[in-house]
Amino acid sequence: MKKTLFAIMTLVIIFTACKSEEKRDYDQMAKDLCSCMRPLADVNNQIKILVAEGKTQEVSALFTKVEAIAKEGEACASSLELKYGVVEGESEKKTSAALKKHCPDIAAMLEQGEASGQ
Repeated sequence: MKKTLFAIMTLVIIFTACKSEEKRDYDQMAKDLCSCMRPLADVNNQIKILVAEGKTQEVSALFTKVEAIAKEGEACASSLELKYGVVEGESEKKTSAALKKHCPDIAAMLEQGEASGQ
């Protein structure tokens, strides 16, 4: 689970590290980030279900899948950085609001990762 949160935080850092002064389409940025994060969110949900059911072996088996999905997510987020530039400050707030609007489950997952400090 820590690897999952680490991957999420890596994507957040990549997506929010730099500043671009261009006009941005925050809704489209959020939708694109949702697409990048969807596979990781889906496997995260699978893990939560398995943990609740006490299926620790199945959870362990998913960690290899999580690592592969995290790498794909990082590559996807890097492509978004090239496409949009990386956001911070006021732009980060607008992007976060758009993310909550378009994919609240992923926004919640990212916030949970930030709150846990991983």
